[in-house]
Amino acid sequence: MLNLVRRMPKYASVTGICLVVLILAYSTIYVIEKPGGIADWRISKALGVTETLRVPLGDTPEEAIRQFRGSTNLAFRTILQEPVHGGILHFSKRMQNHSGTDIQVEIARKAWLGWKWVSGGGYTIGGDKMDASSDSALSYMMLPMRLEKPKGDSLVFGEIGDMSITHIVVKGDEAAAREYAAEIVKTDDGYVVWYMVLPASVRVPFDLQAYTDENELRAMLTITTERENGLIKRQRK
Repeated sequence: MLNLVRRMPKYASVTGICLVVLILAYSTIYVIEKPGGIADWRISKALGVTETLRVPLGDTPEEAIRQFRGSTNLAFRTILQEPVHGGILHFSKRMQNHSGTDIQVEIARKAWLGWKWVSGGGYTIGGDKMDASSDSALSYMMLPMRLEKPKGDSLVFGEIGDMSITHIVVKGDEAAAREYAAEIVKTDDGYVVWYMVLPASVRVPFDLQAYTDENELRAMLTITTERENGLIKRQRK
């Protein structure tokens, strides 16, 4: 009993140290992840924004995106979510019907204290809708992902209008350049979305090529800038 009493201050000291360490760790994480914190400063710097953004924390990717985008997010409906590098790709389309094609993608990452928006972008291209009768086979856009790890990755994504297309690849202009294949997903709403994550080592210019299941080249375009979007027309037979 006497030994137990003698040891109590030591146990209390260890408990106190552990508690201090936990408080310091949480405080450090909060300083990094809080709205307007170090993580937001890094995003702001990457975006070229002079003032630090205040990116809210959300319990889910959808909540984080909704809080960051505010009322503008109400104009879109979610069509697809895909996991990528510890984050989520959140694809959406405009609620209002219109001619042409559109798609929006937001990237949210899992933080220590919840989810945070890190990057996003989209396009609306007027004209006729992409279908079997249109000249355009697919739409595309390229933008930086800005995830902390790995750094420097880019996202290339779009929508397929020509349903004969079954695989899409990117290949650099060098003879021995590696090919990167896109993920192609048909949504519950019937849209066909494609996307691929390109490492920092892949730089423009590069060729974006779309093929049928018979390996017939259906569409091709050389991407020349790191931020561009548009439609890719069918190859003439």
